[in-house]
Amino acid sequence: MKLSELEINKILIDKEITLSSTILRKYLKSLQKESHINETKNLPIFFPTALIFGEIFKNFSLPDGTIHLSQKILFSKPIAQNSNIHAFAKINKNTVRAGKRLISIKVNIHSNNSIMHESDCNLLVS
Repeated sequence: MKLSELEINKILIDKEITLSSTILRKYLKSLQKESHINETKNLPIFFPTALIFGEIFKNFSLPDGTIHLSQKILFSKPIAQNSNIHAFAKINKNTVRAGKRLISIKVNIHSNNSIMHESDCNLLVS
């Protein structure tokens, strides 16, 4: 299903995820920072959101030429490596302006019934 066809408040992900050191190692390798994995017990601030978007894009497609306009972290607490989190993301906005579609996605991460992370992402779909 295409992400651009979804309505506001459509839930994109609502599931438990383990932020394993194996997945973290792959993420850091993509940033060419794999050697930093043992330097901190907490995850890089963008790692959980990047992982959640990976999960979303397994289920919803975007056309070629889509641009990631912004990622705004509204709130974030340190999350330990190998934590279990509950990831929730939904469409916050899906509008067309000047012939271009703007999609806003709201991401929330909870751990042990406590909010750990909240962010907004904006995509421009051509």
